[in-house]
Amino acid sequence: YIEGTLINLTPHLKKTQHQVTINGDEQIKIDSYPGAFSQVLTNLVLNSLQHAYQKGEAGQLRFDLKLESERLVIEYSDDGCGIAPAHLGKIFEPFFTTARAQGGTGLGLHIVYNLVTQKLRGTIRAESEEGVGTTFFMKFPLQLFRE
Repeated sequence: YIEGTLINLTPHLKKTQHQVTINGDEQIKIDSYPGAFSQVLTNLVLNSLQHAYQKGEAGQLRFDLKLESERLVIEYSDDGCGIAPAHLGKIFEPFFTTARAQGGTGLGLHIVYNLVTQKLRGTIRAESEEGVGTTFFMKFPLQLFRE
């Protein structure tokens, strides 16, 4: 499913020469909202492309998937410039952006946070080190819909 979502990002990824790696079992079955998952993954990748790298710089984008106690765990990471400690606590706030001059709205990660925590009933947190990169840790229930 992740590969299918990334196909929609091919024009963006081609321009940048970034490498995308998916590790783990892509056959994990979940009963959830595929559109919301797609938007979360898309916004995370686009956020990396816009904020983590200098123009012309190629980077590594990585998805790690695993099952943990009846939950899907997705770790998404980039090896970009990282997020300043002063900004890390604000990244999920609406309209927070460090790229307003480049057209950033500050809504991408806010939308991600709301989709993950409300629509998908999961959790998300971020860790970042300047000069090393950023990782988003997400956990989702496998069965969102109960019969």
